Amino acid sequence: MTIKYYSLVEQVYHKLLEYIMDGVYTEGEKLSEETICAEFGVSRTPAREALVMLHNDGLVERFPRRGCFVKRFDVDDLRDLYQCRKILECMALEMGFDNIPRHELELLEETVEGSLSLEKPRSLDTDERMHEIIVSVCPNKHLREMIRHTVARTRPFRSWRTYSSSDIKRISEERRGIIRAILDNDRALAVKLLGEHILQGEHIFEEKNSASANDEGVAAR
Repeated sequence: MTIKYYSLVEQVYHKLLEYIMDGVYTEGEKLSEETICAEFGVSRTPAREALVMLHNDGLVERFPRRGCFVKRFDVDDLRDLYQCRKILECMALEMGFDNIPRHELELLEETVEGSLSLEKPRSLDTDERMHEIIVSVCPNKHLREMIRHTVARTRPFRSWRTYSSSDIKRISEERRGIIRAILDNDRALAVKLLGEHILQGEHIFEEKNSASANDEGVAAR
C-alpha cells in the first residue's frame, strides 16, 4: 500500500482549511495570494493552487477582478450531507460485505495499528483507503457513484477533523474497530461502527460551531 506524502500545495491548503473552519478567516473575508504568500512564506504558485482547491471544495467564492472570499457554510446542510453519506455507505457495506478483499483489510489493519497511523497525513490517507475499499466492492454502480460524489463533498471537513484533532489515536481506533468487525465477519457490528464513524464528523463540527457561538455570546455581554 502506498503512503501519500503531502506536497507544499496540500500543506498550504490544509492550513487555510483549518483557519476557515476555526473561524480565523471569517465569512466574506478576502483571501489573496499575496496575503497567503506573506503569512506562510510560500511562492504564488502553491498559494494560487491552494485557493483553487478551496474553491473546488465550495469553501471560497471567486469573483472576476475581485478575488477570492470565504464563503458562508450552512451547518444544517453539513448535517444533511453526513446523514446522507451514512445511509448510502452503510448500504454499500451491507451489499458488498462478502466481496471485500480481506487481505487488503489485513494490510490496512497493520497500518492502523502501527505508530505511523498517528501521523495526520497518514491517518487521513488510511481513512480514504478504508472507505474506498468498502465502496469499490458495492455491486450497484449507481450507489458507488452517489457515495463517491458525497464523499468528495465531505472531504474538506474530513481533512479538517483529522488536522484539527488532538486525539488521532481515538480516530484510528474507530477505523480499527470497523476493519476488525469486517475481518471477524460481523456484518451488523461493522455497519453500526461505520455509521457512527461517519457521523462523528458531523458531531464534532456541530460541537465546535456551538462552542464558537457560545464564545461570541460571552464576548458580547
